[in-house]
Amino acid sequence: MPKSERGDFENPAKSAYSVERYDSSWELAYMKRLEKDNTVAKWTKCHGITIRYVTEAGNMRGYRPDFLIERVDGTIELHEIKGGQFLKNPDTIRKHEAAKQWCRRRGMSFIVITK
Repeated sequence: MPKSERGDFENPAKSAYSVERYDSSWELAYMKRLEKDNTVAKWTKCHGITIRYVTEAGNMRGYRPDFLIERVDGTIELHEIKGGQFLKNPDTIRKHEAAKQWCRRRGMSFIVITK
């Protein structure tokens, strides 16, 4: 798991923003990867999407996926960066299921990036 660090990724070519904030070294590395990916037209973390889900305890919460991606072919995806040790957590499962349904209703894809 990458060490936790936060910072600014400045002047990304494929974002509408001059600065994109990252929450981990893994997210920073992913931003750099998106910049080099010829299939990616645009990407951002500043998408404003919050997906409602119910926790295992029955509480309503909002979930913000990490990245909104637009491919050169026009497809749109939400990407979540998640450490493999968290994938079996009941609330993580609930978040991801809600995101899949949210995306399906909008003709989008939800993709979890993990190691």
